[in-house]
Amino acid sequence: MNSISRIILSVFMLAAPLSQAAAQTEPESKKWSYIPDFHGTLRAFYRNSTPTGQSRFEVANARLSVGGYVMPWLDYYIQTDLCAGGEIKILDAYASVRPAEGLRLMLGQMRVPLCVEATRAPHQYYFADVALVTLFGNLRSVGFKAGYTVPGTKLYFEGGIFNASDMTRHATWNRAMTYSVKANWATPCGLKPEIGFMSRVPGGYGNGVRLNQYDASVSWTHGRFFAEAECLWRLYAGADRDPSYAFNVFASYGIPVKWRMADQLSVQARFDMIDDASNGVYDDSHHITTTIPARRRVTVGVTASRNIGKLSAHFRINYEQYFYDHGMKAPSLSEDNELVAGVMLHF
Repeated sequence: MNSISRIILSVFMLAAPLSQAAAQTEPESKKWSYIPDFHGTLRAFYRNSTPTGQSRFEVANARLSVGGYVMPWLDYYIQTDLCAGGEIKILDAYASVRPAEGLRLMLGQMRVPLCVEATRAPHQYYFADVALVTLFGNLRSVGFKAGYTVPGTKLYFEGGIFNASDMTRHATWNRAMTYSVKANWATPCGLKPEIGFMSRVPGGYGNGVRLNQYDASVSWTHGRFFAEAECLWRLYAGADRDPSYAFNVFASYGIPVKWRMADQLSVQARFDMIDDASNGVYDDSHHITTTIPARRRVTVGVTASRNIGKLSAHFRINYEQYFYDHGMKAPSLSEDNELVAGVMLHF
């Protein structure tokens, strides 16, 4: 039995007595319901490529999720995207056990913890397109994850072990797993620092080099103002290649309005960038090459929002200006200057 197996076994052995203790202290009169909780998000956009004048419409997301309790300490969550840019994807499917206060154990397909920007659900986006740091930190896989909130505080720890293979290939055997941990703290003054680490071999052992990634971020909420900065480093273990990094900083300010279709008008500005990077997968010559070209981007936008309880609608216009190194062209029109306008609905 290897060290990772011992750790997982120890967690489950620890969970058993904690679960018994929780059951003994659980008041019989406590109310809970097994009625599922449904949510949905729709994001649709019109895009215009300003360098070429070409345009297109797209449905960026048509997500549906369902979750609920089977027992007071056992719940589940299933999320699918019926139109992620035209593709159908099963994103999340996991069971969650809460054996003690603040402790949550999850098993199934889920988000691998690391990047703050990638952790946001689509209805929480501040811009039409996510930041470039998600090219490093956006990962879902099948595995086991544990989360713990220190009782009486807003200090949170999360970590897990996952398959190295793609999330749609559950039957693939792994010789090198993916490991990830993160921690964050929501302070009383509105600051929220977060750090994270992920180690993985893309596609599994023998198909590439191990990528060790470090993430650090801090956000600040003050009244109607929100700002966040995040930096992510990618190191290539055993490869003769310099580390790569990605950076994102943005701010948003909301102004209350009394319009028929909006109760808040907000303005956003963002600067993000990414260094020349590799996906870590070997090419035919058993080398890793640059698969993500360096670029910088400035995004400005305005959003009109209407919120009624858990229901929300956002009407958004963004302009994205890209800057590539001298002589480098944009890999595609979707990675070049563009004007984006659309709507986001969440229920």
